[in-house]
Amino acid sequence: MSFSGKPTTFVEQAIENDGFWPNLSVAELQKGYRLPAEYLVDMLVTELTTAMIEVNADLATVKSVLLVAGVSNLEAVAGAATPVEWAYAYKVMLYKRAVYTRAKSSLLTQFATVNRRESAENVGKELPERGETFLGFSQQAVRSMQGRGRITAALL
Repeated sequence: MSFSGKPTTFVEQAIENDGFWPNLSVAELQKGYRLPAEYLVDMLVTELTTAMIEVNADLATVKSVLLVAGVSNLEAVAGAATPVEWAYAYKVMLYKRAVYTRAKSSLLTQFATVNRRESAENVGKELPERGETFLGFSQQAVRSMQGRGRITAALL
């Protein structure tokens, strides 16, 4: 149930990916990242698709390295039986975190235009810092998959 009293209806819609990265789910985004019920399905699908495309572009080099290593579908080789399979499963989790938190970042910044009744205002959903926080989560997951730490320093 949302703060507005509207029940959250989970949208069982898959977002097909490029065949290498895992497909995504609008319902998984809604459940895992507690999105308010006020978002329209089209908005959820659009922002999730946009986030997927952006993260795929950020991880193009990672994908190339894995393709050279013989991985043609990351989710197909992910498991928990061996350390190598677990490492791939971890990459799948990081990938989904990168995409879902990037989508939530964008959706949170749009919340003010979705519902503006004074009685329904929720500062936690509308503060600009919330969007930046989730974008930061996305970038941390991308950097981890790239084998980089949270911070990069360069000597100029």
